[in-house]
This record gives sequence, C-alpha cells and structure tokens, in this order.
Amino acid sequence: MENNKMKFDSLSKEEADIVSAVENEEFSPVTDIEGRVDYWQTAVKETIKRKSIHLKLQERDVQKIRAIAYEQGIPYQTLIGSIIHQYVKNSTL
Repeated sequence: MENNKMKFDSLSKEEADIVSAVENEEFSPVTDIEGRVDYWQTAVKETIKRKSIHLKLQERDVQKIRAIAYEQGIPYQTLIGSIIHQYVKNSTL
C-alpha cells in the first residue's frame, strides 16, 4: 500500500467504491464553484421552507408526544412535524 493512501478497516461497498474512485482520480473538479454553491443553497432553502400552523390536539396525545420527544432528545414540535412529514411522504393521495 502506498504511503499516501489511507487504510480503512470497515467500509461498506459504497464507501469503498468512493475511496477507490478518489484514489484513482476519477472525479473532475467543478469549474463554476460559485454557481454550484448558489444552486445548492437555493435548493436547500426551497426544500426546508416552513409554515406555521395551529392545531388543537387531545391533551393525552400531546402528553404522549412530549414523552416520546423527550426520550428521543428532540423538541415535541419537531416530532409532530416529522410525523406529519412521514405520513405525507408515504401517503398515496
């Protein structure tokens, strides 16, 4: 093994393929880096837009959600948003 190559003990196939591609110089540099950065920053902003809503929920449901969120170490509003997102993502409307 060459001195400049790193040793990796437990890589997945995908990770090993990436390391191999880097070592074999199979990647080409981005020519318009500022344009690519702008593109991805805009994409992220468009993806994570948030909208505030107000819900009336049963108290016991809120208590249970708060308990679950506490166990997961996240705010309960984040958990509610995640639950809604997963439902919408998996829904076949």
